[in-house]
Amino acid sequence: MDMVKEAYTWLGTPHRNFAKIKGVGVDCGMLLIGVLEGAGKVKKDAIEIKPYSNEWHLHHSDEWFKGYVAKYCDEIAPADIQPGDFILYQFGRCCSHGAVYVGNNKIIHSVVEQGVILSRMDEIMLFDAHGKSRLRYVYRFRGNK
Repeated sequence: MDMVKEAYTWLGTPHRNFAKIKGVGVDCGMLLIGVLEGAGKVKKDAIEIKPYSNEWHLHHSDEWFKGYVAKYCDEIAPADIQPGDFILYQFGRCCSHGAVYVGNNKIIHSVVEQGVILSRMDEIMLFDAHGKSRLRYVYRFRGNK
């Protein structure tokens, strides 16, 4: 549950690409790392990420975001989701949006022009134009078994 408590402490942080400073700026991927660090699951700055643009997901199909998450987490069935699990959504050609599941069908994630917010998993932005969910993977940090 410490992952959920940590995720809540990031609420209101502005969205900033490739940043990870609570209250100052964070993007959705760096939020996941910030939550792991803040909950004491990994040492601060132990996870190295290569710099990326805010539109990287529009220009390639490589699942590098998923690859980073899979180094530290195990994929689980969406039906087995628990508070503190990470969710990856597909926007563009590959998974490019991450969120922390906090229970009761709610997630905490960093959204461009909104910052870190609490959302319901059934909010329209998480579905494509045809009403299909963008949710592609659910992961659990290996230390949470």
